[in-house]
Amino acid sequence: MKTNIDYWGEIVKNQPLSYKKWFEGEKEYLNKTISNNSKVLDVGCGNGYFTFYFDAICDARGVDYSETMLALNPVRNKQLMDAADLHFNDDSFDVVFCHALLHHVKNIDRVVFEMRRVSRKYIVILEPNILNPLMFLFSALKKEERGALRFTLSYLRRILKYNGLTLIASFSYGMIVPNKTPLFLLPIVKRLGVRYPFGMTNFLIAHK
Repeated sequence: MKTNIDYWGEIVKNQPLSYKKWFEGEKEYLNKTISNNSKVLDVGCGNGYFTFYFDAICDARGVDYSETMLALNPVRNKQLMDAADLHFNDDSFDVVFCHALLHHVKNIDRVVFEMRRVSRKYIVILEPNILNPLMFLFSALKKEERGALRFTLSYLRRILKYNGLTLIASFSYGMIVPNKTPLFLLPIVKRLGVRYPFGMTNFLIAHK
């Protein structure tokens, strides 16, 4: 039986440039919470397509439960770790970040609790927006992605509020899908890099 680790191991074998282009569109919002002297934890960092850019602008560390993914992550500060059991002291980081992690975990509240515990300021969460027709279709057809089928922006807001976090910003954004957007479409979909209800990605920033 294929596990989540196997699934992600297959994905990272052929990583397209769409990740880089997608990240460029998100920097505007991430820069509001991340500065040069920030300590940032990337939870579920995988092969480092966020950790790499964080590491270039601040003190970044990545954690993931897949040895295969971590082996492909170019960042020096990385550790094998379960998101539901982060081995850090309380208030260890200025920003705790995750991308496309929560819809793969069994106990979302436990992971958010741990992210909140080790953060002294901000929590930034990016997850698929199931209101986007293409994202809905992809999540419905791909067994490993079906956890995203309930991930609306309002659902994520409720999770953060339930876990004692105060929302600063929450919106759906863009049309670039990391790993999936063909390069020839990037110039077109980059023009849709704006906030709107059917954007591909739900983007939430909260503080303790």
